Amino acid sequence: MRTLLAFPSTASFAQQAALAFHENQALETFLTAYVHHDDGLMAKALALAPGGLRARMEPQLKRRSIDAIPSSILEERPFWEIVRTIADKAGASAPMVDRLWDHLSHDFTRAAGKYLKSQSVDAIYAYEYTALEAFRDADKYGIKKILDFPSQNSRQYEELQRREKKRFPELIGAHEDYFSARFETRQKRRDDEMNAADLIVTNSSVTRQSHIDGGADPDKTIAVPYGAPPALEALPSHTVEGPLKAIWAGTFSIRKGAHYFIDAWRALNAGRDAVIDIYGAIAVPDRVWSPKPESLEFHGSVPRTRLFDAFDRADVLVFPTLSDGFGMVVTEAFARGLPVITTDQAGASDLVKHGKNGLIIPAGDPGEIQTALEWCLNHRAELGAMRARALETAQNWQWSDYRNALYQGVTGFFSHS
Repeated sequence: MRTLLAFPSTASFAQQAALAFHENQALETFLTAYVHHDDGLMAKALALAPGGLRARMEPQLKRRSIDAIPSSILEERPFWEIVRTIADKAGASAPMVDRLWDHLSHDFTRAAGKYLKSQSVDAIYAYEYTALEAFRDADKYGIKKILDFPSQNSRQYEELQRREKKRFPELIGAHEDYFSARFETRQKRRDDEMNAADLIVTNSSVTRQSHIDGGADPDKTIAVPYGAPPALEALPSHTVEGPLKAIWAGTFSIRKGAHYFIDAWRALNAGRDAVIDIYGAIAVPDRVWSPKPESLEFHGSVPRTRLFDAFDRADVLVFPTLSDGFGMVVTEAFARGLPVITTDQAGASDLVKHGKNGLIIPAGDPGEIQTALEWCLNHRAELGAMRARALETAQNWQWSDYRNALYQGVTGFFSHS
């Protein structure tokens, strides 16, 4: 089944999906937006940019490298993604960056549709919001349409945001009206893609159910959990002495439950017995967490190598998300032998065995976060024993397992449909 995989991002999950088809000699082309090449024109232009802009852009662009897929089957459409990135890092307003993203999405999808006309493929594998026009062209040529939803249903998340902002008005952003006015139009696009798809792929049972609740046909919807990055062969040395060392990894935002976590951490009132290091951009107003507790430290976004070193020193990852299609930070923690506290709204909870390699709590409840942290404080030996099970989980579900399950799931579906 010769397949075009089309996605403007080079996110790791998209690269792994492309590799799943490539390993089975079934990937015709991976069509994406910008791919970073150290000797490319963008790298040369970046070297001439003002120092501040270069420092902000370079890490973003370098994360868009692709090594697993041969360059001979990569097709790039980089212009609008470069423009969007420059605008974002140069300080353009959120509405301006959003309009560029929206234009990029439509332009990219139309390009994918034109590719179908000029090439001989059996299927197109595309992602939400960047599939609709290409799917319409696929219908003209009798090409199978596979839609990937990496996030939970957008309407479900919009309702969650409205509920949270009604309860906590301090979370309302400066551009609330702009984004609210565009939601229904964008949701209709996603619904049209969902209805047009022959097969819908999700990354967890949580994500799958959210889209079924949103109208997806359960008979054409499958779930394949994302894999873990390369796992340690053995646990690093670790001690349960001293304060409980908790860690947060990822954006400190409404979606991740940051406002509930702050309430829980303050209520825990553990003094010097517990500390939390937060790695990731802060996406809630300062008034949500100010004044900052002495036992809490913000580190901002850091390279993965530094984050993984922090995982090795920590006792537990805290990931109290309100809505996450998966939450790859969970498998990244497992790959370092780090247990997790997460919620029933994290797709990665499919891989969490409560009391074995982590703790699963209800989403949106600061009392449950506090209780989980108190358990960790009072059961240091039991928490330490979870490390082996966490590492074993990652070792037993690598990206290679994801790729095999994805390809078998897709081909199995069409062979029986």
